[in-house]
Amino acid sequence: MKIIYPLFLVCGLAFAADAQETTKAATETAAPTNAAAAPVVTLQAADATVTAPLVLTNGSFSQPDTTELAGGGKAIFTFAITNEGDYVITAQISAPDEGSNSFFINVDADPQDPLMVWDIDVTSGYETRTVSWRGNGDANSDEISPKKFHLTAGDHKLIIVGREPTGLKSVAICPAAK
Repeated sequence: MKIIYPLFLVCGLAFAADAQETTKAATETAAPTNAAAAPVVTLQAADATVTAPLVLTNGSFSQPDTTELAGGGKAIFTFAITNEGDYVITAQISAPDEGSNSFFINVDADPQDPLMVWDIDVTSGYETRTVSWRGNGDANSDEISPKKFHLTAGDHKLIIVGREPTGLKSVAICPAAK
């Protein structure tokens, strides 16, 4: 019995050390070093000033049809940043298929077509996606991903223009990874 007890103790300590390493590895995988920092601003769809054909219903906005930039509805969010720097924008998005997965987007000025199209990977329900810009890329390969916005301290406007029937519940402004 005296030999079995130390054996159990050694096995128990080895199991605990292995579990600690597994937890550490899972944490490192879940939070890669290039991830954006925690949001400094989080806004709900209802916080935006929304114009037709975008429609705000059940806590999100979308538009019923695909439009060009001039025909899209607008959602304008006003927010303030305390510290000047580079920021990325993430959003809770519903992009159910390739025909319903894009917006025009910019900060502090109206977006331009096609440079400022945000092509979103298809989602299953609402999922978090990071803003990118098509730039000189195409619908399957945005040139600027993620899009980093250099913002001064003070007030700003996030301008989203409808392009396809894509849903948006919320947005988060996060410091960009260095």
